[in-house]
Amino acid sequence: MKYLGIVVALLIIAILSFTTVKKVSPVGWGLWGTTNTSSGVALKGYDPVAYFTEHAPVQGSDKLTVEWGEAMWQFASSRNRDLFAANPEQYAPQFGSFCAFAVSKGFTADSSPDAWHIENGKLFVFMDQSVRDDWVATIAEGSEQRSNDNWAKRH
Repeated sequence: MKYLGIVVALLIIAILSFTTVKKVSPVGWGLWGTTNTSSGVALKGYDPVAYFTEHAPVQGSDKLTVEWGEAMWQFASSRNRDLFAANPEQYAPQFGSFCAFAVSKGFTADSSPDAWHIENGKLFVFMDQSVRDDWVATIAEGSEQRSNDNWAKRH
């Protein structure tokens, strides 16, 4: 019986560690706020405008920033910073930069700046390339709509 208690305690610690590191929780709980950040910086410091202009993830600079949506956003150029500042909703990743695939399943999860997709002029980020490919492949079956519906439930 003593060992069962130890196993349960270790299991609980492992689950809590995973949910904290990967920012996994039901969308409705809102445990991680409205924007996925690392130390207050959104998109792990990558420039959200660059996905549209460079068609690639580009690391931003801590000297070129805009505060928006409970987070600091970094940019690779003053032009990109100014474009974002003028219309952040146009450039910021959907779902507060949480993984769009996870949101489609009703959860928040951390995302990688390297796993991304632009659909209908909107930027989506994902935990990894594999879930991005799954989500993109099922847009016609409603993956984007499920993400939108689930995200709307949290507000």
